[in-house]
Amino acid sequence: MTSPEPGLPKELGAPVLPSTLEAPPAEPAATSVLQTAPAVPTETAPAAPAPVVQLPPANLGVAQKLQELIATRLADFIERKPEQAAVEAFYRERGFQPLWTSNGAPTKRAAEVGAFLKNIASEGLDPRDYPVPNLAARSTDDEAAANELKLTRSLLTYARHASSGRVSYTRVSASILYPANALKPETVLSQVASSQNARDTLLSFEPQHAGFKALKAALAAERNAPQRDSAPARRGEAKQARVDTVGLIVANMERWRWLPRDLGAVHVVVDVPAYALGVFNDGRELWRTKIVVGKPNLATPLLSETIKYLTINPTWNVPPSIIRNEYLPALERDPDALERIGLKVARNHDGSLRVYQPPGERNALGRIRFNFPNVFLVYQHDTPQKSFFARDTRALSHGCMRVQNPEKYAELLLSLSQPEDGFSIRRISAMYGDNERTINLKRPIPVHVTYQTAVVDEAGHLKTRDDIYGLDAAILKLMRGNERAVADVPIARDYKSSSKPVMARLPERSAVREARASADEYDEGRGDQRAWSGWDSRDRSARGYGAYPMTRFFDRAVGTW
Repeated sequence: MTSPEPGLPKELGAPVLPSTLEAPPAEPAATSVLQTAPAVPTETAPAAPAPVVQLPPANLGVAQKLQELIATRLADFIERKPEQAAVEAFYRERGFQPLWTSNGAPTKRAAEVGAFLKNIASEGLDPRDYPVPNLAARSTDDEAAANELKLTRSLLTYARHASSGRVSYTRVSASILYPANALKPETVLSQVASSQNARDTLLSFEPQHAGFKALKAALAAERNAPQRDSAPARRGEAKQARVDTVGLIVANMERWRWLPRDLGAVHVVVDVPAYALGVFNDGRELWRTKIVVGKPNLATPLLSETIKYLTINPTWNVPPSIIRNEYLPALERDPDALERIGLKVARNHDGSLRVYQPPGERNALGRIRFNFPNVFLVYQHDTPQKSFFARDTRALSHGCMRVQNPEKYAELLLSLSQPEDGFSIRRISAMYGDNERTINLKRPIPVHVTYQTAVVDEAGHLKTRDDIYGLDAAILKLMRGNERAVADVPIARDYKSSSKPVMARLPERSAVREARASADEYDEGRGDQRAWSGWDSRDRSARGYGAYPMTRFFDRAVGTW
């Protein structure tokens, strides 16, 4: 054990137990006591009494060394500060009595935890991440105390990974945001310490969803499947195919760990690679429909939110990114293009302008929008482009989800949220017109946007889908590659600042006049950037498209400035 720093006063360090403690007499009850440092009194409350724990004689030496390790070197074993605090409090509460050994031998609990972690591959995880020390080997008190903390560390690491993911989704994509699932370390330690069956307790930390359990069974079947009887030159190919399938299942099990444990009795699941949306009640799928999802470069974000209201006859406020990337080039080719699709311009209260499409049959959002407010500013909606649903591959949108049967979807959501109101497809369709109308859900319904490239069907067969956004590859690279040591460490994501605003800030009048005067220079990629100062700073690329066609559209749309 590392010695304290020279010159450190003993009274400033952790409490040091006597080097020898008398064993308790047989009768009356044992009186040997392992005491911790007294709490410092405060002005508002008396000091809490130190816990008094009676230990078997063989545990006293290990307990003393464990207390010293926790006081001086805990960070060498437990890296995360919340886990450090939980470990210190847990062992202090039990008088530093070891959890995994008694009288120099492993406890039944230690054997169960160790066996589970050694076979963790069955959970889609890597045993290297959860090393199990040899508690049965003869060891000194120093070694026994160190092994105690090593197994505790592996337990806490497994619990964190099982409950929230081996990989932090922040490292996979900026378009993923789920609620935190991680169990509190003090809860993990308490539950395992009080459990009569440690294996069952450990299994309770992982997702209990039927989809996760089915993939877990498929993983076992895939690993146990006999290798195909093929020519020697093809055996390596068969083995590689099986490895790829194992990786596919593992990646999908990982994404299940990111999802909330409680999806809601009534909830909606969007399955992006399946291009489908399902409505569930009490674990049973009531209805399913086709959807269109985001293109690979405009991926539909993965999230869990709540559908709070529906908009009938929605207005479409055109995002700046669409104006920049699609409408400016279109205006360059045809100055009348936006007018033909019914776009209009209005002035906001702050003097800026917005480009929008009023309600109607031609509106890009169709007749119904399903709103679940989120930082990515995406939603589900109807569409006038019904022909897209005939395609097998439907990654065609800017990130929002287009629904094939919006009236049926609306009817079902409202019947589950507020059956007493009697909403039907006929009643909803009768609301179509030129004015926006809002229907609030009295009982909001959770919606979970997921990415399932491997699922098990009702017949027990594994079905796979294309990894359209490359998330499987990204997850497996983090789990198996050079970054695996930090794969579970989140990285900062400023979701709100990275989201595109709904309202476009357009050039002020003086900027438009300057742009008109400098149109030729802009066509050549030159000119003063102040002409586009009203745009978001990320929209500077717009100047390469030419300013004149856009200003003509503004002039006709809003009249004299």
